[in-house]
Amino acid sequence: MIEGWVKNGEIRIHYLDNTGPSKETTPLVIIPGIAETGEEYEDLIQALLPRRALVVTMRGRGQSDAPESGFTLEHHVSDIEVVVNRITIDKFAIFGYGRGVAYALGYAVAHVDRINGLIIGDYPAMQKDLPEGWSDFFLKSTNRRVLESMTLETLKGIEKDSTDVDFLKHLKKIDCPVLILQGSEESVGLTEDGAKDYLRAMPDARVRIIDPDKPGSTNPKSAEFADTLKKFFQETKNCGIN
Repeated sequence: MIEGWVKNGEIRIHYLDNTGPSKETTPLVIIPGIAETGEEYEDLIQALLPRRALVVTMRGRGQSDAPESGFTLEHHVSDIEVVVNRITIDKFAIFGYGRGVAYALGYAVAHVDRINGLIIGDYPAMQKDLPEGWSDFFLKSTNRRVLESMTLETLKGIEKDSTDVDFLKHLKKIDCPVLILQGSEESVGLTEDGAKDYLRAMPDARVRIIDPDKPGSTNPKSAEFADTLKKFFQETKNCGIN
């Protein structure tokens, strides 16, 4: 396991790389949720060895720099771009979780030629415009624990720069295997209707149920979840991903 930083302008973006040696399997790039850091996925990317896997910590979170401004969708997509352009991979699968799905989709629809697989982690095919006061609500709902992984300025910047972006109309050009991870019934992430929207745009996608509140193979940040991903890669081996 190695960690590194890549400059995006004046901002350093942090990533973790399991340096998997396999040349026969598709590398995986993970984009965490809105307040998550790469370290939270370290067990998962270790469990994916010998497949190469890395996780990018978005600006303002964890060990990535926190700019005073610049938290649009485009800014977040550029964080992904600078990392994958710096490391030695060409085509890869991308896995976004939570609001990280919006950043992953933003990258995927702009770089379809580099995407060999797409994994949707419990979030609809859009970036949501966050209402005024959302950052204060989110802060209270986490008992301020969110400040352990991101700055208050980042939280407010995400709220300020958020806009509604609908990816559904762009998904038809995604020509690779797709796995849709839908939360359990209590989840506030991807609803059943949201999953159906994905399937209308990408009829060959596979859907799996996850539960991030329980340990084991349904928790996207657990080592056991690697089995879910390995099963997806195995199922789609004849579709150009392995």
